[in-house]
Parts: sequence; structure tokens; C-alpha cells
Amino acid sequence: MQNQKATVIDIKREVEKHVGQKVRLEAHKSKKKMYSKIGVIEGIYPCIFTVNVIEEESRPNQRLSFSYADVLTKTVKIDLVDSEGAFSF
Repeated sequence: MQNQKATVIDIKREVEKHVGQKVRLEAHKSKKKMYSKIGVIEGIYPCIFTVNVIEEESRPNQRLSFSYADVLTKTVKIDLVDSEGAFSF
């Protein structure tokens, strides 16, 4: 049996399943720096998805957007916070 690689469409479908759920995002800020945020997947669009970041003192009501290609290329990693099962590609 061959290993199937994830496609952008597969990632979009997986993200759609978790709309409204709390997630932890790890993303590359620059070549050597990463940041981690906790938020809720808010919106699904044809090429991007948005995450509403849980309030931080320095930046309340922050909304971030990522492309599904970011997840595919592992620039962004997504883990579910509420449950044990994590989804990431």
C-alpha cells in the first residue's frame, strides 16, 4: 500500500471539521524565530482560514490568517487544545 501525501484540499477539509474549537498554533515568524498562540478557528475561506487569538494583555482581539499551504509546508503546526487528539500535517 502506498503512502498518500496530504494535499491542500485534504488540509482544508480537516480544518473545516474543527471550526469553533480551541487550537494551539506554532508558526514561523522568521527563519529562526517561532511563535505560539492559542485561539479558536473562526473562519474557513477558499484559500485561507482565520484564528481568533484568545486575549493577551498586549494584543486583545487579535485575528490571524493562514493559508492551507502554510500547514502543508509545515510553516504552521496546529494542535487541538480541548481534546487529546491532535491534528497536524
